[in-house]
Amino acid sequence: MNKRTESAYLAKARHNLKNPVNAILGYSEMLIEDCEDENLNALVSDLVKLNKAGNDVLDAIDDNFDEKNLSENNKSIMDVAKDTEIAIRTPLTTIIGYSELIIEDNYKIKLDNFYSDMEKIIQSGKQIELELKSIMHFKDHLEKGIKLKSFDDSDDFSMVEDVLSSIKPLNREDRSLVNTGTILAVDDNVNNTDILKKRLERLGNRVLTANNGKEGIDILSSNWQEIDLILLDIVMPEMNGFEVLRHVKGSKIFNSIPVIMISSMDDKDSIYRCIEMGANDYVTKPFDKEILNARISSSIERKQLRDKEKELINEIKLERDKSEKLLLNILPKEVAKKLKNKEKNISKRHENITIIFTDLVNFTPQAKDLKADKVVRVLNELFKNFDDLTLKHGLEKIKTIGDSYFAAGGLTGNVQVAAKNTINLSKDMVKATNSLNDDTNFMDLQIRIGIHTGNVIAGIIGKNKFAYDLWGATVNFASRLESTCEPGKIQISEDTKSIIGDRLDLELRKDVEVKGIGTINTYYLNYT
Repeated sequence: MNKRTESAYLAKARHNLKNPVNAILGYSEMLIEDCEDENLNALVSDLVKLNKAGNDVLDAIDDNFDEKNLSENNKSIMDVAKDTEIAIRTPLTTIIGYSELIIEDNYKIKLDNFYSDMEKIIQSGKQIELELKSIMHFKDHLEKGIKLKSFDDSDDFSMVEDVLSSIKPLNREDRSLVNTGTILAVDDNVNNTDILKKRLERLGNRVLTANNGKEGIDILSSNWQEIDLILLDIVMPEMNGFEVLRHVKGSKIFNSIPVIMISSMDDKDSIYRCIEMGANDYVTKPFDKEILNARISSSIERKQLRDKEKELINEIKLERDKSEKLLLNILPKEVAKKLKNKEKNISKRHENITIIFTDLVNFTPQAKDLKADKVVRVLNELFKNFDDLTLKHGLEKIKTIGDSYFAAGGLTGNVQVAAKNTINLSKDMVKATNSLNDDTNFMDLQIRIGIHTGNVIAGIIGKNKFAYDLWGATVNFASRLESTCEPGKIQISEDTKSIIGDRLDLELRKDVEVKGIGTINTYYLNYT
């Protein structure tokens, strides 16, 4: 047998011996707790002796299977088995003997699972005996070509060798309060998962169990949103623990779930590689229950804190999105971006901007006899339509002033296209006003519109209720065109006509007196 095969066999043998020892210690500790709760002091005394014998067996296995001692004393596998058998003979007899006596003497005990747990302790003790016999006869069976019962095709030590071969040797660079949740326990030994389930559920956890790696992955895939922690053995059929760990940590869905490795493999390389692959902790079997509980609690706490952090981040993102949407409702996109970047100089001079002003004729007299909510509802419905139309034609709404509406085209993009879009917007605004009259049956609104193209200065004013606004003669000119316009008409300036060209159907108005500007020529747009 080569050195690596022998090492793999010894690792598997130690694993097979420690599993039943772990069951003995786990079941006896739980029975001690139950008996103490029920004041069954005589039983507690016997169970403590049984538990101590289990620890003696564990110490003997650790001492005899220590690789350093094996190497220094040049011991064979059979030597290890014989020394172990001698060392555990007395404590093993104590375990089986005391367990049988306890069952015989206390047949009226009404504790849940008392007799079934005691039977499992007896069976675990007998399993240790069988494992030792298999180890002692390993060489004879190997030479005769006989497969051992404990190492047949379904459960041979090649499983350990597969695990060892997947572990890279360490090189020089490699050396340079209880929180409860839902736990997935994956271990090929049914006793181990049974003990973990009972113990952890006592603390208030919900425990899911699997007895091979593939089954564990299937359960994880169905319950990953609920699982707070994975307890994972290494030596398992179907998929070993390294493969499961690699799958979990390589997944975008599962990788945030903490993993604690629980294994009888206590060599440095296994521990190092598990942590390197993303395991959050590594506990060797048999484990101290209090230490394991503390590590489980800590891992669950960190997972739940991370989940809470994700929730808060998502909430912050939603609120930020709402704020950005609100900001874009108030400001042009380019200006909102500058404001978020905390730029101080947001003012800017724009050339050839086309301004549109609208006003509802006789709205105030018609509204005085209506209830306030109806007035607001009518105006809101019309201006919401105007907002949609402004967005459709690519203009920026600047503000509303009473029953007047103020927008601008050309702040971004091509100014000639923006001027044409403003003309099209004005036509749609007239249609929207007429449509509102038809729908309400109690309003007879007429709109007048003024449009002018020229230079403006844009910026933000105010502190608490800041506003984006435009200033300059162009704004005043457009406002004057609106106020001198006849109801139901669209009046545009010579400058707007010149930037668009001669493709509009226009009616010339000569010598129009405009306050603050003088006598000018303007145009009515024929839109019907």
